[in-house]
Amino acid sequence: MFPKPGDIKNEPVHVRIMKDGREICNQMTKAGRDEYERRKRVMWERQGRTCCLKGHIKVCPGALRWSDAMFEHQDGKSHGGGTHDDRIEKLNPKTGKMEPYNGVAHAICNSLKGSRKINYHEVI
Repeated sequence: MFPKPGDIKNEPVHVRIMKDGREICNQMTKAGRDEYERRKRVMWERQGRTCCLKGHIKVCPGALRWSDAMFEHQDGKSHGGGTHDDRIEKLNPKTGKMEPYNGVAHAICNSLKGSRKINYHEVI
């Protein structure tokens, strides 16, 4: 016997992968929040526990405590999240290699950056 459509329970997706390759962590699920935090931790360690906007925001103190680390979207989250991308690595089409993408920052630095696009993985 087949189940009724209302009886079928789909497990919520914790990371949505969009057609254009963007990834969005579903903050409405525990697994999605856990993945978002895991990605923040990876970026924090990758950055040497330093704000990714150091050198780009004049008032940035540099050193970043874990308790102050905030996910910083390199390309912004403009238009209500239309370009939202939670990946921490992205394929560089020129080199064909995965490169760091996004970072963690102080809340004030993130706020001062606003929706500007800054490639903070480049050496300044």
